[in-house]
Amino acid sequence: MNVFAPSLIGGLLLAAVLPSANAAIEDLQIQSNATGLCQGALPVMDNNLRKRPLAVVNQGTSDAYVSCAFTTIMAQSGAGTIPSDEVVRWFGVFFGSSVAAPQTVSCAGVIGYEGSPDLQYVSLEVDVSSGTPGSNYLYFYPDDADPEQTDFHQLTSLSCRLPPGVSIGDTYVGIRMDDA
Repeated sequence: MNVFAPSLIGGLLLAAVLPSANAAIEDLQIQSNATGLCQGALPVMDNNLRKRPLAVVNQGTSDAYVSCAFTTIMAQSGAGTIPSDEVVRWFGVFFGSSVAAPQTVSCAGVIGYEGSPDLQYVSLEVDVSSGTPGSNYLYFYPDDADPEQTDFHQLTSLSCRLPPGVSIGDTYVGIRMDDA
């Protein structure tokens, strides 16, 4: 008779039900290369875009529009709602450039889901160049949408206008999560 299997299953079930003694609210960052999360906004844009393992690059001679949808991790309660302390705190991207002269990248952050009465759009821009890689970041914070806002809906995305020679390399999402 195999007594080990029922004991193991019972122990695993008990561990899943009991809260951890070290449970706490944590601030986490999820990061990814843009190739898996970003794509041309229209099929015609793909003609100018090269999706390398490390970046999505506009190799054309005109602007290309790229949309990125971020991945987040959120727990759901039994009612299908997100706990109020599990939220997106910020999201952003890192741009690369093969052009020495500054190129203005403009992006629209989209917070929420299609059909939502609380859908938000936030427009920001940043100048990027090959000579200033340390400043080629663009982050969206809640107070960019509203000075009184402290967090975002858990679904975030953006659309950016990439000038020729500019790439989206990395994507970042900061979330607050209760691991209890």
